[in-house]
Amino acid sequence: MPVTRWNSFSAFDPKKWRTAVGDSISPSSASWERPIWSPEDASFEFPSRSIADPSEGNPWQLQESIHSSDQVLDSLLNGVAGLRLDASDCDMTWFDGVHMNMVELHVEPKLFHANKLDVRVLLEAGWRGSCGLDVTSAVGSAQMHDHWRMLDEAPHLRIWRFGSSDHRLRGLNLMEALVEHCLLLDHWLKWAKASDAVIEDELNRMVWRWWTSVDVMEEVAGLRALRALWSRWLAANQLDDQAVWIDAVTSDVTFRDELETDHLIDLTVASYAAIIGGADGLETVPHIKSKSELPPDENALRWARNIQHLMREEAGLHRTFDPMGGSRTVDRWSSNLLEAAWSAYLESKL
Repeated sequence: MPVTRWNSFSAFDPKKWRTAVGDSISPSSASWERPIWSPEDASFEFPSRSIADPSEGNPWQLQESIHSSDQVLDSLLNGVAGLRLDASDCDMTWFDGVHMNMVELHVEPKLFHANKLDVRVLLEAGWRGSCGLDVTSAVGSAQMHDHWRMLDEAPHLRIWRFGSSDHRLRGLNLMEALVEHCLLLDHWLKWAKASDAVIEDELNRMVWRWWTSVDVMEEVAGLRALRALWSRWLAANQLDDQAVWIDAVTSDVTFRDELETDHLIDLTVASYAAIIGGADGLETVPHIKSKSELPPDENALRWARNIQHLMREEAGLHRTFDPMGGSRTVDRWSSNLLEAAWSAYLESKL
C-alpha cells in the first residue's frame, strides 16, 4: 500500500511561526545582523544603473584583464566588451586592428605616467571607458589635481575609482566596506570643493569597485545597498541624484589549492551574485591563481568568459531590471545593511 510521506509531518501552525520569527533583531550602529524572515515589509527602492535605463533590463559589461598583446583580439572575438589594461609592457601597438568605438578600455594611470600610452592619441582614436585613480586616504590633493588635469579633455571617461582592493583581504565586513566608500567620497569632495572642478560634472566620472564572493544573498544585498548608499550620500551633500558605475570583480579569497577546477564553482556563484546585484561591469577572474609573471592559461580565461556568456545567453539574466526586487528577504537585508552602514558612517564623522 503506497505511503504518503508528507502526512507524517505536523500541520503548519501560523501562530507558532509568527511567535518564532516576529521579533527580528534591529542592527546596531556599529554592525549589522543577518535578519530572519519576518512578515513585515522593508521597502527598498533600487536606484537606476549607469550602464542603461531600467527599461533595457539588466545588461552588464563583460570585462577581462589583458596581459599580452596577443590576448587583445582573442578577448574581443570572444565577447569581451571592456579591456582592463595594467601590463607594464602595454603600448599603442596592442590596439592595432581594434575599433575603439566598439570596446571600452579601462587603463591604469601608471601606463600614462610611464609614457607607455598617450592620452591624446587614444582620445583621437575614440577611446571610451575609464582611467581610474584609486582614491584612498593616502592620495593627496596634488595627485588628484594632476590626474584630473591629465584627463580634463575627456569628460566622458570615468576617472575616479573607489574600492582599491578586496575588502576581505583587509579584514573589513560588508558594512565596513560600505562605510569606507562614503568616507573616501568625503575625502574626494573636500578636494573637489577646493579645486576648479565642476563637482556635478565629476560625479559622472565615478567608478565604485566591488568584490563579490560565494555568499549570494549577502553579496546581492551588499551591491544593492552600495548603489542606494551613493544616492543617499548625494542627497546628504545637496547634490543631484544620478547613477554611479559599479565594476564587480569575483573574489578569490575562497579559493583552495586542493583542486583548482573546484574554483569554477566559486566563480560561477560569485559572478551570479554580481549580476543579480546589478553590477554595470564584471570581471570573472581565472580559476587558476597566477604563480608567475606569465599570462593566465588560455583555457582558464575562456572558462571565465563562458561563465558570463552562459548567464546571459542561456539563463537570460540580462532581461529583468533588479531581478531580486520584491523579494521580502533580500529587500529587508538590503535595507538593514544600508541603514547600518549609513549610521556607522555618520557616527564616524562626529
